[in-house]
Amino acid sequence: MSKIVSGKLIASDAAINVDIGFIPDYVELVLAIGGTELVLRWWKVLYDAAIAAGLLTTAAASAGKWGVVDDGAGVLTHNASAAAGIIAYDEAAMKAIMPAPDGNGEKSAALTYTFATAKAAGVTPTARTTAVVGTVIRPTTSNGFLYECTVSAAAMTALTEPTWPTVLGDTVSDGSNTWICREEKLKLVGGKGFTLGVDKATNSEIIVFRAEQHDRSADMGDADTSSPVSYEDE
Repeated sequence: MSKIVSGKLIASDAAINVDIGFIPDYVELVLAIGGTELVLRWWKVLYDAAIAAGLLTTAAASAGKWGVVDDGAGVLTHNASAAAGIIAYDEAAMKAIMPAPDGNGEKSAALTYTFATAKAAGVTPTARTTAVVGTVIRPTTSNGFLYECTVSAAAMTALTEPTWPTVLGDTVSDGSNTWICREEKLKLVGGKGFTLGVDKATNSEIIVFRAEQHDRSADMGDADTSSPVSYEDE
């Protein structure tokens, strides 16, 4: 299903992270409304292509990585930096929700590893304390529970995966480290969208934007052989 979001921003003097719930394929902004209007357009396909080509410096300006500005008089300019244009904003991550170490509610924690990936990476887990949540992992074969480290003694490189308990609060040792069984409670933390660079974000300026994400691509026919062009309404 395609997504289209539009809205109005009141800019600050800093870069603006616009959280719309998805990374758009296309963004259009009208800046300096009531003054000298500029239209800024950005395409994710150009952004991705520039990154894939290793264009991580101002050389990417010619590739349209940071978008194109229309000055209203028909002059188009590639933005020369992220500060002058747009980049994708992706800070969303799945977090494990654990009992807070101080006993007051819950706290989110990184969920990066299964036992196998932690072992392969030679991770030495962090033990739970009264201030921090311990390292949280999944079994290599998921069983619907998470396991938090309560005692950390050694890197996991040479350790054997234990038989994981499935009763909340029960503990198990992998031979060196101790893990406690926790509920598999997850939460998506952070946002997705686009970032408008600081050079385009003049304080108190009104900015209107439209962002789109499309869910399909199709062969629209070959004009050279007069094949009919077909499409589906979105």
